[in-house]
Amino acid sequence: MLLTDITEEIKSLPRFEKLQLIEAISRMLLEEENPARYFAAEAVYPVFTPDNQEKAALQLQQFLKQTLS
Repeated sequence: MLLTDITEEIKSLPRFEKLQLIEAISRMLLEEENPARYFAAEAVYPVFTPDNQEKAALQLQQFLKQTLS
């Protein structure tokens, strides 16, 4: 169903039902944002930072010079 079709359907709803629809969509979006959907509990995930990575920065700089030249 296209957004334009949905919009036309929503226009005919009473105000209260539109508010209920907003509430339902908000709940759906909150559920999608739940990190538990994407990460396992008690798991350890590596976090990469630029600390002590001067060599990597130099390699990236050289790569960019080569590709942009």
